Amino acid sequence: MAKNYSYLYLLPAVVLFGFFFIIPNIASFFFGFTDWSIYYITDIHWNGLDNFRRMFENPVLIRALLNTFYFAFVTVIARNVLGLLLALAVNMKTRIEKYLRAAFFLPCLISVMVVGIIFGAIYDPYHGIINSFLRLIGLGSLAQSWLVDSRYAMSAVCLMDIWQWTGFSMVIYLAGLQSVPSEYYEAASIDGAGRMHKFWNITLPLIMPAISINIVLSVIGGLKVFGQVYALTNGGPADTTQVLGTYLYKSFGDGYLGYSSAIGLVMTLLVSIIALPLLRVLRRMEEND
Repeated sequence: MAKNYSYLYLLPAVVLFGFFFIIPNIASFFFGFTDWSIYYITDIHWNGLDNFRRMFENPVLIRALLNTFYFAFVTVIARNVLGLLLALAVNMKTRIEKYLRAAFFLPCLISVMVVGIIFGAIYDPYHGIINSFLRLIGLGSLAQSWLVDSRYAMSAVCLMDIWQWTGFSMVIYLAGLQSVPSEYYEAASIDGAGRMHKFWNITLPLIMPAISINIVLSVIGGLKVFGQVYALTNGGPADTTQVLGTYLYKSFGDGYLGYSSAIGLVMTLLVSIIALPLLRVLRRMEEND
């Protein structure tokens, strides 16, 4: 009994994880190939690839797929570039470095729904901070309905995500920067190396593990986006900001359970196809450096 004592502590977590994650995911592999819906809850028929055919013939799904790629592309680049710049800034020894680290990381601790409410107020076309500021400085012609105009809505969602999660990337980069031995920089200084030389030849190669982690996590988060879009636009206006996550949620809410399971399978496959090879490439880059 004492030998297996530690496993008893894991049992509740394993049971909950299996019940709420493993079993539903396994079930979705079956239901994704059926016509199961809430309207005929006990009448389930195997329909093969019909759900997937219907999915990719739907222009809203194609728009959701493109928006998902756009969101992932923009946020991955912005969060990692800005996160690295912030990490370099707060890694310097100053009197307020600790306060800056806390301030930049704080948005990560706020619920995405709360952040959505805040940014909804910021983007308000009449009383929002952005449009009010533009009118104040005489650029009222640039004021827009940021969440209603399809030209700007998706970018507005991306900006919210970048604001909230750049601090998370910063913390990982900061940990990588602080793991670099100072002796390398001292030796480079003796040899007359400048800041940019040190950054490209010492800092970047030695923080590759942090870069790999950040990029992979950002890609996975970008492809699985849901809360940001749901909180700000709920897929509007006229489905122009739908992403795969919100499209799945809408289909599930409409009662099409088999169809929703098929969308979930596509999301899982998409994340796996992109994230796993990307991780392998980044690992090889780490080894080469």
